[in-house]
Amino acid sequence: MNGGASVWAVTPEEREKYDKQFDALAPVLGYVSGEQARKFFLRSGLPASVLAEIWNIADMDSDGKMDRQEFSIAMKLVKLKLQGRNLPSVLPIPMKQLPVAISAPNVPLSARFALPLSGFSSPMAFSPSTGMSNANSLLDLGSSSSNSSSTTSLAGNSPKTGASDWAVPQGSRLKYRQQFNTLDKLMSGYLSGPQVRNALIASNLTQTQLATIWNLADVDKDGQLRADEFILAMHLVDMAKTGRPLPLTLPQDLVPPSLRGGIKPGELVNGTGPYIPPCLIDAPEIEPVLKTKSSVSFEDKLKENFARGSAELEKRRLALEEERRKERERRDREEREAHERREREAREQENRRRLEVERQREMERQREEARLRELERREAAKLEMERQQREEWERGMRQELGGRREGEQEEISRLRAKKKSLELELEDVGNKHKQISGRLRDAQSKRRILKAEVDHVNQKRDSRNIEINTLQLQLEDWQKKLSLLVPEQHRLTEKLRNLNLNKISPVTLTSLSGSATEKGGNCRRLKGQLDTLERETTDKLAQMEQYNKELKELREKQVRQQAVLDDLHRVKEEKQRELQRRREEELQRKRREEELERKRREEEEAARQAKLEQERRQQEKEEEEARQKRLLEEQRAIQREEEERQAQACLQAAQEKAQEEERRRREEEGKEKRKREEEEQERKRKEEEDEEERRRKEEQERGGQPALEAQRPSELTAYRALYSFVARNADELSVDAGGLIEVDEQAVGEPGWFCGSYRGNRGWFPQSYAEKCPTRSTAETAAPPSPGRLSRPPPPPLNSRIPDKKVACDIPSPAKPDASQTSVPLLARAVSSWSATSEKTLNLGSGTGDVITAMLSFSLGDVIGVLQQRGDWWLGQLNGTQGWFPKSYVALETGGNTDVDGFDTSDTVQLEEYVALYTYESPEVGDLTFVEGDVVMVTEREGEWWRGCIGDQTGVFPSNYVRPVEPEVSKPGAPIKKPEIAQAVTTAAVAPTTHQLHLSPGQLIVVLAKNSAGWWLGELQARGKKRQRGWFHSSHVKLLGPSSSKSSPSPLPVCQVIAMYDYTAANRDELSFSKGQLISILDKTNPDWWKGDANGATGLLPTNYVTMTTESDPSQQWCADLMTLDTMTPQERKRQGYIHELIRTEETYVEDLELVLEVFYKPMSESGRLTEAETGAIFVNWRELIMCNTKLLKALRVRKKTEGENMPVQLIGDLLASELAHMQPYIRFCSCQLNAAALLQSKTHHQPDFKDFLRKIATNYRCKGMPLSSFLLKPMQRITRYPLLIKNILEHTPDCHGDRGPLREALQRAEELCSQVNEGVREKENSDRLEWTQSHVQCEGAIEHLVFNSLTNCLGPRKLLHSGRLYKTKSSRELWAFLFNDFLLLTHSAKPFSSSGPDKLFSLKTSIQLKMYKAPLFLNEVLVKRPPDPSSDEPIFHVSHIDRVYALKTETLTERTTWVQKIKAASEQFIETEKKKREKAYQARSLKSSGIGRLLVTVSEALELKACKPNGKSNPYCELTMGAQCYTSRPISDTLNPKWNFHCQFFVKDLYQDILCVTVFEKDQFSPDDFLGRTEVPVATIKKEMESKGAANRRLLLHEVPTGEVWVKLDLQLYESTK
Repeated sequence: MNGGASVWAVTPEEREKYDKQFDALAPVLGYVSGEQARKFFLRSGLPASVLAEIWNIADMDSDGKMDRQEFSIAMKLVKLKLQGRNLPSVLPIPMKQLPVAISAPNVPLSARFALPLSGFSSPMAFSPSTGMSNANSLLDLGSSSSNSSSTTSLAGNSPKTGASDWAVPQGSRLKYRQQFNTLDKLMSGYLSGPQVRNALIASNLTQTQLATIWNLADVDKDGQLRADEFILAMHLVDMAKTGRPLPLTLPQDLVPPSLRGGIKPGELVNGTGPYIPPCLIDAPEIEPVLKTKSSVSFEDKLKENFARGSAELEKRRLALEEERRKERERRDREEREAHERREREAREQENRRRLEVERQREMERQREEARLRELERREAAKLEMERQQREEWERGMRQELGGRREGEQEEISRLRAKKKSLELELEDVGNKHKQISGRLRDAQSKRRILKAEVDHVNQKRDSRNIEINTLQLQLEDWQKKLSLLVPEQHRLTEKLRNLNLNKISPVTLTSLSGSATEKGGNCRRLKGQLDTLERETTDKLAQMEQYNKELKELREKQVRQQAVLDDLHRVKEEKQRELQRRREEELQRKRREEELERKRREEEEAARQAKLEQERRQQEKEEEEARQKRLLEEQRAIQREEEERQAQACLQAAQEKAQEEERRRREEEGKEKRKREEEEQERKRKEEEDEEERRRKEEQERGGQPALEAQRPSELTAYRALYSFVARNADELSVDAGGLIEVDEQAVGEPGWFCGSYRGNRGWFPQSYAEKCPTRSTAETAAPPSPGRLSRPPPPPLNSRIPDKKVACDIPSPAKPDASQTSVPLLARAVSSWSATSEKTLNLGSGTGDVITAMLSFSLGDVIGVLQQRGDWWLGQLNGTQGWFPKSYVALETGGNTDVDGFDTSDTVQLEEYVALYTYESPEVGDLTFVEGDVVMVTEREGEWWRGCIGDQTGVFPSNYVRPVEPEVSKPGAPIKKPEIAQAVTTAAVAPTTHQLHLSPGQLIVVLAKNSAGWWLGELQARGKKRQRGWFHSSHVKLLGPSSSKSSPSPLPVCQVIAMYDYTAANRDELSFSKGQLISILDKTNPDWWKGDANGATGLLPTNYVTMTTESDPSQQWCADLMTLDTMTPQERKRQGYIHELIRTEETYVEDLELVLEVFYKPMSESGRLTEAETGAIFVNWRELIMCNTKLLKALRVRKKTEGENMPVQLIGDLLASELAHMQPYIRFCSCQLNAAALLQSKTHHQPDFKDFLRKIATNYRCKGMPLSSFLLKPMQRITRYPLLIKNILEHTPDCHGDRGPLREALQRAEELCSQVNEGVREKENSDRLEWTQSHVQCEGAIEHLVFNSLTNCLGPRKLLHSGRLYKTKSSRELWAFLFNDFLLLTHSAKPFSSSGPDKLFSLKTSIQLKMYKAPLFLNEVLVKRPPDPSSDEPIFHVSHIDRVYALKTETLTERTTWVQKIKAASEQFIETEKKKREKAYQARSLKSSGIGRLLVTVSEALELKACKPNGKSNPYCELTMGAQCYTSRPISDTLNPKWNFHCQFFVKDLYQDILCVTVFEKDQFSPDDFLGRTEVPVATIKKEMESKGAANRRLLLHEVPTGEVWVKLDLQLYESTK
């Protein structure tokens, strides 16, 4: 049908479909009741009032029920209403007409797009419930309307057009074609209604719009959508979402090109096109073919007549049959009508009865519905009031909780600040404790020194008292003699006068005059001596007073220092108690507040509804768990600190105890060892005596001659033995001290040895042990030496203190020595000074008949050899002088000989010489420290730690710090190096230790090695025995030259000094020098006068005329220019010292990092003992650490080079602040360090071969004995040392210095870095999850090289705030989201996996790989929104990012709330941080500062910058700084030659300290900006160049990078003339 009437007409196709739906409702007697129709009509989603109006129009007979035609009319009206047409007031005429023809049956739309339905109870009364509350509507109410039919016919008759004429955009075609392929999982080429349903519902359009879209898109009306039809449907959805109205009919430009051709009935797939019966098709007229008439025969006419007759008969027969049929039909019709009339009457009666019943029921139902509506209205009003009250209460509660949260946050901030201040105070207390401990150690050492000085002064005082007493006695004697001589003088004078009067003869007078002159001379001499004694006495008394005064001052100083130390201890204890009290109060207050808060919340939450109660309790439970977790963590932290302190105390106590036990054990072992050695020596001595006695008897029996036969008669010389000497073999001669020896001086033997006879025995003895007597004596003629003696090659010079009893000898002993010869002489040490007052003869009854008249004087500490003991007087020998002395002034030496003997004779101690490869320092007690090149005598080798000695020091040291001494191999033709020979000149005042040589005057030693402390390693030259090696001090010997045996001692220089003034020697023992001359100090014993050497001259020099060189003063080692140091203040000197200490330690640290890479990393990775994952877990990002510190070191070196060599560094804070911001790799390394240490320990514990491998590669000399675990701790130690170094520099930087502000910033960043590292270590779980994300998320595009466990661009270390599963609202696609503190990352998995079990998220066992779904969404560009209806039960939220909105769905409402809250909080934090950064930059730019001028800078461009992006480009920007002033240009994208044309100005404060620094960075969104180079220009240099060139463009090369340069224009404008 066409025209306006066709809109209201019911087509045959619609009638057929409505009939099927009518049959589906199970009609009764051909009618559908109102209850049955109500449920079906409500599926359309139309309001109840509209449906009631449609019922009234369609029910033509108003009988309350519908037959087939009325049902079709109602369905047609519903369809037109859904299409947007208004309902007619009366039923249109076309609707009353029946369809002309019935087309082919169509597939009902309800079968292709089935939706859930609901109904209503009566045909005329509809409930006020809305149809839209149901999720779906009735979309299948007649999809084959006249409009669609006309559209279809129009599309079928239109000419075909190309795909380019289709109004659907190409991008939408591709996108929806891909979505069609995704939904068409069976690859059938079409989609059914249920398959398309989710995609259409996800558009959030109404059911009416969706039904219209389906009707328009299903062009071929087959109940299925092909690819083009699906694309058209989605395009219509986009049109509806943008607000454009949907067309009633499908325009030509929207018809898919594939469906624009004519549709034939046979070509339709499902026969859904309009079917036209063949009888309605107008066939073309067929023109008759004119035939030529021919002649007709009779037979033909007969046949034609027969045919006409037959036809007439047949016609009549048919007419009769028709009449009978009509009669039969009439009868049947009458019977049927009668039956129908009867049935109609019965039905009408039944209907009237039923209508009455229904009318009554309807009235009751209306009354009930009215009552229910009133109840519902009241209930709704009540619910609305409760909702408003609940919202008001929640709003007030949110405000209250927000205020309380702000208060708690302020309180937390205050507590954190207080905690930080307490930590700083604790750190200060710790530093003070360290300082106090250092001072205490210094005070104790000074106390020991002062005590030793006091003892020394007391000894000197005692000696001086003794000398004074002696002088007083002598003075009294001389006074007595003088008193006796005065009367004699008077008598002689009187006698002379009398003689003159009596005229005595001249001879007598002359004799008297001579006698008087002699007596006068004696008197004058005695007076002179008396005056001298008085002066000496006065001097001694003055010295005693001075000593007493100094002693008193020292004691007072010690008391003051002890008082200060007690005060410091008391302050420290008070601080610790106060800190502990504050901590306890803070914990108690927190507990009380938390308890009160918990109770209050419980009381408030009790009044809430069940649903809110459950949610609030859940939230409170989580908060309480988090709070308890934090409290538990704080308690654990405090407990860990306490445990660490206790462990350290226990460890220290255990170490002290172990050291004490080790010392006692060693003493006991030494005692037992000495005892065993004495017993062994005694046993061997007895065996040797027995063996010698047996040999002597055998020789006597054989009548043989002695071993020493006379070669020729010679004259013998008498010598007196100075020391006792015990023969060690049969070829030597034992002598006693003081005995007379007959020496054959003509005998030729080894140098330093004499051949003599003593008490009937003949042999060799040391020449230095005897002296020649003044008178020659003859003795018995003894046999001269044997010829064998002459042929023996001479050994090196001899020196020996106590002979050895264990001798390897091949020559038999000719005679048995005396018992006295084998005894060891006694040694006594003077405990006080003693001097003989007068010469007298002591008759002590000596058995030898010798009479000794000499007394032996000695000083405190002298060692005296005891020769004889007679009661209270002993005979002793000291420095070649013998005499008697009282025994009460000395004490016998014990243990000294035994030690030396043990050292000489012990076969178990194998002393080997090793050379130190590098310096070893250790604060541990019992360790042996040395410097590179020192020779160490190794006494014990056990494991990796050996025991050795250097001089008077003994201890343990690492074995890989030394190497064996290589024997010197002389090259052919090279000069032979002669060994240094030293001769002992004094005896050591202190008893030597086990590994030291005991020297006696005259002994010769071969010097093997020397060290810087003045100790030398030497070898005593002894005959016939193993040569003894040991340490001795260089002050006890003198070096012998090649031609002379006498030379002055040559100790090594202690240090070097520089003369500050000219000095001319006033005495012969002083040294003259000029200003600036370098002097080597040999002795610093006297604090006022040092002994030094300058240009070969040696003498004393005043200490206040010289200063330490930079090599001796660590704080000045950076500068060798004394004049430069003189121009600096002490504060600046210390500042420069700390700056250069930072540079020097940084160089050492970088070397250690590179050493680990070469010595440990490469061998371990190449050996195959570790997998790649294990190697990465141990070394983490070691190469990144090297890159970070290499950049810092390069920057420091460039700054040092800019300032000049040996010149002070003015500014360093800006470099440190800039470079410390790029130390983010330390966060990842230190976070993974515990895992690395655990893995390394596990490997070494379970794999012995791996442990041996590590130990082998650690023997590299560059490792200095440290294992790999020690090197892995160095990064953490270095990070914690940066704040200390910067703080030291800052403390010695003046307040007005330009570097103070940058140093504060650098200190802040260093402390922040340490706190971030500590936080990273504490937040191990977060770090592990970031590492898991790094290995399981495949990043592409801009974040391909993103390191998750690192620093963000401006928010500090990256943190994983939340993660979980999300779904896309439209497609229900599963996504895995990761929310970091700087961006949101959406990923998807190629295969689904659960969030529980072994394959769960962040599990180490899972092998899942996630791919990036979209580019990361930065939180400063994100806006998160909930659905408009907050009471919606669907957990959906929207994330808006720039111009795109992501509709996401969670599994529960709680998860949605969590996601929304966390994204909002992180976004606000990001935005606030950027806001503060911009405000800080703005304040720096707007700061008005005064100074001496300004510097105008224009940065034009940069050339050939370093590429940072994978495409070979960068996003560079430049940063210009001068002190605290900072300007930043805009970044230029994807270029290596940016053109900024950036202008800025700086205020110049100091012309010679301010430095313009231009730094180029790469803008990075995910990490701190990368460094592209830096260049610096001092303002003084700019001024100098402007004086000659003026303001001009300058080309500045970028340092610390391989390539890059910057063009700038500099214009310096000074306010006044500055020179």
